[in-house]
Amino acid sequence: MRTCHPSRPLPIIGAAMLAALLLPNASHGGGIRVHGVEKLPVAVDFPVALCQQDAATILFTEKDGRVNVIKNGALLKEPLAKLDVATGFERGLLGIACDGGAVYAYHSYTSVLTTYNRVARLNPRKVILDGIPGAVFHNGGALAFGPDGMLYISTGDARDEALAQDVKSLAGKILRVNPGGGVPADNPYKGSPVWSRGHRNVFGMAFNGRGELFITENSTARDDEINIIVKGANYGWPVALGREGGGRFTDPIMTYTPNIAPTNATFIKEWFVFGTWNTGELKALKVENGAVIKEVTLHKSDSGITDVKYFSDGYLYFISPGGIYRAEVEYTK
Repeated sequence: MRTCHPSRPLPIIGAAMLAALLLPNASHGGGIRVHGVEKLPVAVDFPVALCQQDAATILFTEKDGRVNVIKNGALLKEPLAKLDVATGFERGLLGIACDGGAVYAYHSYTSVLTTYNRVARLNPRKVILDGIPGAVFHNGGALAFGPDGMLYISTGDARDEALAQDVKSLAGKILRVNPGGGVPADNPYKGSPVWSRGHRNVFGMAFNGRGELFITENSTARDDEINIIVKGANYGWPVALGREGGGRFTDPIMTYTPNIAPTNATFIKEWFVFGTWNTGELKALKVENGAVIKEVTLHKSDSGITDVKYFSDGYLYFISPGGIYRAEVEYTK
């Protein structure tokens, strides 16, 4: 947050306008808050991501490879699927996305002692995209369906920074594929699933009501980023961190130093809501014309948050290694 300390008092109108321009928490219409946070009576083992399959069914991934089913509020004994995954550090069963009845998952595996990541449809089983470079860190792993019906995939740089700028590599990218497999004809690089490049490690993706894709991106020791993704754009890593400002790259709309390690995300009306791993917070950003005009911390958890989703029942769900929680959402004046 930036502040201003003028040498003499500003007129009331001028001070208000200055605050509106400089402060993310300045007043710009209504706000948002959550209350009534409750832990679901569901046993978990390091859950990672959530999706809603239908009005009565929530699915969640566990890092060790299980895709579990919550039906009408109760955890089913049998998982939807159990995948053979490579685990350790940031590897494992990571993202999940539901498209009607179809379910898609992103997971790590090893072949000849090398880590890769794969996207597969689970019902019926079909590999959608394979050979995504992986490592013990920087695997990305978020999945989201766009309003165009395409499946978007976030990947990390697999601890090889140069791959993020290499359009021939699937690492350090946002990828876009047909849900049945294959590359859409209107992708920016012919025959390639690459949609944007120059990413270090993207843990969160969500589309707003206008069809814009927002992501959360983990950085090094400074400048975690929130970005709006543009087809074919370059977001700078490893050449630039944070707001480069020179026009070579697309700058983030928000950065965080010290690092908060932003994770997965959702939209609640005009609010981009995301979790953080380092600080265990739920944060909400209101964005207009590509600029953050308000920032709110909705909740502080005792541990890191891996995913947050707003489902059709009107509750906000979020998960941490020890449990799945839900909260009521309220709009404020």
